[in-house]
Amino acid sequence: MSLLVASIDLGTTFSGWAYSYKHDYKTSRNSIRTKNWHASSHISQKAPTVVLIKPDGKTLHSFGYDAESKYADLAETGDHKDWYYFRRFKMLLFDRKGVQVNTLIEETGGKNLEAIEVFCLTIKCIKDDLIATVKQQLSGEEFKESDVSWVVTLPAIWNDAAKQFMRCAAEKAGIDKDKLTIALEPEAASLHCRHLPIEKNVGDSDASLCKYPIGTKYIVVDAGGGTVDITVHE
Repeated sequence: MSLLVASIDLGTTFSGWAYSYKHDYKTSRNSIRTKNWHASSHISQKAPTVVLIKPDGKTLHSFGYDAESKYADLAETGDHKDWYYFRRFKMLLFDRKGVQVNTLIEETGGKNLEAIEVFCLTIKCIKDDLIATVKQQLSGEEFKESDVSWVVTLPAIWNDAAKQFMRCAAEKAGIDKDKLTIALEPEAASLHCRHLPIEKNVGDSDASLCKYPIGTKYIVVDAGGGTVDITVHE
């Protein structure tokens, strides 16, 4: 039985993670923990989907704001040419029929790497960051990665080949296939909306917040950096 459920949102422009402990979920389904990513001038719940890979083409140097900062430093001195700097690479898989594990994608400087390696390194970085955060919070308690069930969210427009590709990348990043769920972004958003407190219920003694009553119709609009989808639910 999993101790917590963790989610990785690998977005076109921004990415992040979230998790919820099993015991918290039983009392409040909105008890969700996220990371605050630190930039030079602000703090955000998402980090830029930017990956900096060392010249060997296999070792991740940094992700997000750290990758942006390091690449800028390298560019100032002209030492960036051998490094691999990927940004907005997620949508490169869209509209590619029969994407394969050996599909190549191009980085900012024009060099190519296998897409599976780029996605794997990115997912692993986010996964390891989440695990490190949980271990910090549970210091003194026994915790193993096998205690986590993972969810990776994907755009609804992706075809089966792209979905399978992401599953392969997640497994290559160290996520057990038996602990992995692939979820569509609008469906995940809809499930979350169902448990949002949206109406104030004033009774004889106390005031409380209520969820959507049965029969409610609502629209979920997901305006992302690469795709926009609109879904209607009842």
